[in-house]
Amino acid sequence: MVDVAETERPAPNHLRSVLSHSRPLYILPRDNVAAEVLSPAMSASKKVDIMMGFFSSRSFTEIAPGLAAFLNRSSESLRLIISPYISEDDQEALRKGLLDTSIAASNAVERMMPNAEELAEHTLKCLAWLIANGRLSVKIAIMRDALFHSKVWIFDDGIDRAALHGSANMTGKGLKGNREQLSLARDWASQEADETCRELQSEFDFLWSGADPDCIVIDLPEAIENKIIQDYKGEKQPSESDFDRIWRRTHGLTDEPINVDDLLAKEVDRSFQIPDWLEFRSGEYSHQGRAIDAWFAAGKNGILEMCTGSGKTLTALTAAQLLHEQVGEMLIVVSAPYNVLVSQWCREIELFGLRPINLSEAGGPSGRARLLAQARRRLKRGVSKCEAVVVSNDTLCTGDFQEKIADFPGAKMLIADECHNLGAANFTSNPPEFFDYRLGLSATPVRQYDDEGTASLFSFFGDPCFSFTLEEAIGVCLTPYEYHVSFVELNSDEMADWREISEKISRLAWKIDSGEKDSGLDALLLKRRKILETANSKIAALSALLSEVGPRNLKYTLIYATDKDPEQLNEVNALLHNFGVFFHQLTSEETASPKKSRSILERFQAGDLQVLTAKRVLDEGVNVPQIMRAYILASTTVRRQWVQRRGRLLRTCKEIGKEFAVIHDLVALPPSGELNSALDGDAKKIINSELDRVWEFARLSMNAAATGGPFEAVEEMRGLVGG
Repeated sequence: MVDVAETERPAPNHLRSVLSHSRPLYILPRDNVAAEVLSPAMSASKKVDIMMGFFSSRSFTEIAPGLAAFLNRSSESLRLIISPYISEDDQEALRKGLLDTSIAASNAVERMMPNAEELAEHTLKCLAWLIANGRLSVKIAIMRDALFHSKVWIFDDGIDRAALHGSANMTGKGLKGNREQLSLARDWASQEADETCRELQSEFDFLWSGADPDCIVIDLPEAIENKIIQDYKGEKQPSESDFDRIWRRTHGLTDEPINVDDLLAKEVDRSFQIPDWLEFRSGEYSHQGRAIDAWFAAGKNGILEMCTGSGKTLTALTAAQLLHEQVGEMLIVVSAPYNVLVSQWCREIELFGLRPINLSEAGGPSGRARLLAQARRRLKRGVSKCEAVVVSNDTLCTGDFQEKIADFPGAKMLIADECHNLGAANFTSNPPEFFDYRLGLSATPVRQYDDEGTASLFSFFGDPCFSFTLEEAIGVCLTPYEYHVSFVELNSDEMADWREISEKISRLAWKIDSGEKDSGLDALLLKRRKILETANSKIAALSALLSEVGPRNLKYTLIYATDKDPEQLNEVNALLHNFGVFFHQLTSEETASPKKSRSILERFQAGDLQVLTAKRVLDEGVNVPQIMRAYILASTTVRRQWVQRRGRLLRTCKEIGKEFAVIHDLVALPPSGELNSALDGDAKKIINSELDRVWEFARLSMNAAATGGPFEAVEEMRGLVGG
């Protein structure tokens, strides 16, 4: 199912309208793709991104009507990633656009904006004008011994997205002369097309950001200044020596042939420094400095028990940098439970001047081995004084990875994000004892219902050496919040199922008291909890709450569904679809692809998506400070989960004017008929299973004592159980 619903009939100048009758495949030169797709799509777009193996301004002749309309319709610049092979005439036009400031005042024919005729007839002058006026942004893509050969056009009108991709370059011959084929994907047409559009946009954004280690992307001025751009005549494919020469020039090397190992040894020095803007000794984040001091005082081993949103990542990296100043040559390994957190850590590490190695994107064991070998070589040769490797917990626990890390020279430090996850047997049965320094991070390091796992965790990392609670953080480095309780009643069938399962559990209660593990008992407990989390009336209650806000007014909103039954998330998604809300789910399915999850989060943070729906993946560590409102359909009895969910909402975000957060909690109760009479033990268990969470959320909320507020809900629940 396509995740963005059509909320109204598209206007005639929207992508959905102009491409509604387009075909999925075009064969050139038989089909006039410029007239049938490119020009209409550009004229309807607010944003256009292009990746192109070869570019020529002569292509303006073919797309002139659409390009002119785009320039007049949108304030965005057309973004273009191209290979370094450009004709001499186009190079001169690009240089002129960058260097001749007079061009920015007026265009080639002294008009405020070039029209279609001018774009077609004065391509070089218009190219210079587009660069000079910031309407065309160009980056040059360089690969080591291969050609940047993408041919992708991405169109976005702010609602829908379309992508044209295939074999045709952005040249005159590519669009009209050569035998080529191009496929058109429209994100409203099918789930597959939607996925194609998202993946291509994610690939463009990934390259544009410069995050791809195998494809260097250089801003146009730098490429011209360093003579990276090469003369391109016709469409002759460059040789391997051409690529090698450009790559060496990009790295500031001589034109003498060198091998790959030498190239690695001459990479730009990685300087590990605390960012100038980071103040961790004073102000609202002064607790970070106290945490670092406590970790050093504990012998550089220990756990920082810091609430979500208090800056655990920056605290850990600052501690690592201060340690590096003391010990010199050093390897930092960061582990995280999810790929989306691995990517987030990489971005944070870059702020400290290091270029992290993301092993989740290494392409399997052989790719990981290659990247680790390169990092080890840099340390041994003294090229790098500090290397940072970021891995998932699954990789950290493998013997192959640990064997390779143990072989690294110098000091080794492990930073474990959400370290409570490492109390599981797959880590504690074979812990990597070779790490000289160990820093665990968690808002809730004690593993509920698992004393043995907690003891093993503390044995490896050291005991918690610093604590900074949510109560201390709210109003200092976290935003206040409103808490609203919505009671949702079980129906008679659900209550009957609860009683039946409870009776079976009671027969095995002696195992709980004796501490004996029983998989059958665990299954019964989960099955009973599922009844509360998936109560049928919760979707109707959610619908009513969303209607109060107004679906069109929703923004920066998160909806949590149960992880015990995928149907509830499907029902939530269907509800949002019917409301015409722009949303996307973010589950383990999406986070399996770092590019995909990064694209989803970026769209949400930019406001293109109103709502994220999730089950568990956003519980831990993911930094999305824009979230202002959350609807919790389901919470487990695991305290850690709902403590972290609350903290996820309380991150500050001055960019969107966030002053406080709003939490709506859908709380299950027995049927109303039973509430009007004396409750039996089973009914009281239902209320007690929810009461701890409601009280914890209520006591720190800004509306706690308000009329109809959460304290009243707590008192009502306590009254029902006789508390």
